Amino acid sequence: MGKITEIAEYFRKIPAAFLVAILTVFGLILFLPEDYASTVAVDGFRKDFRVYLGPAFLFVLSFCVARIFTSFKQRYQQRQVIKSRQELLHGLTPEEKGYLIPYLENQQNTVHVGMDDGVMAGLRSKCITYLASSVGSLVDGFAFNLQPWARQYLELNPHLLDGYAGKPQTPRQKIGFR
Repeated sequence: MGKITEIAEYFRKIPAAFLVAILTVFGLILFLPEDYASTVAVDGFRKDFRVYLGPAFLFVLSFCVARIFTSFKQRYQQRQVIKSRQELLHGLTPEEKGYLIPYLENQQNTVHVGMDDGVMAGLRSKCITYLASSVGSLVDGFAFNLQPWARQYLELNPHLLDGYAGKPQTPRQKIGFR
């Protein structure tokens, strides 16, 4: 069983184009009409090794089909992830919308807030923002950036930020110092 797993792992690493080339060669050798097979000189090879070529063809065909299925599955999952992320942007609270306004209206790349800021922590847990640097200060805050997918979607749909309330503030601004 271990040997089969090793072979399967080996075939998984083979580029798809090479698998298709192998499949095409096996298919031609097996299914060419006799007159064409003799013209390209594979008729003798086909007769001698048909018992091996057929199973090898089916084996490679199964890996090609599996690769196609996996590709479709990955694309479907990517679309589902994108859709769920976009739904997150549709369900933002007014305060969360306020935290995103500087990124779009002011074209800011970074917003500084304290690490204990609950709104930014919520946006970060939803993967809408991310901590740009682990270096920051307790007074000036830490740098948070907007995820590229979120910026792109919000730029196309700015109405999603209508009805915003509040804005991000550094710990210094919250205390009242400038």
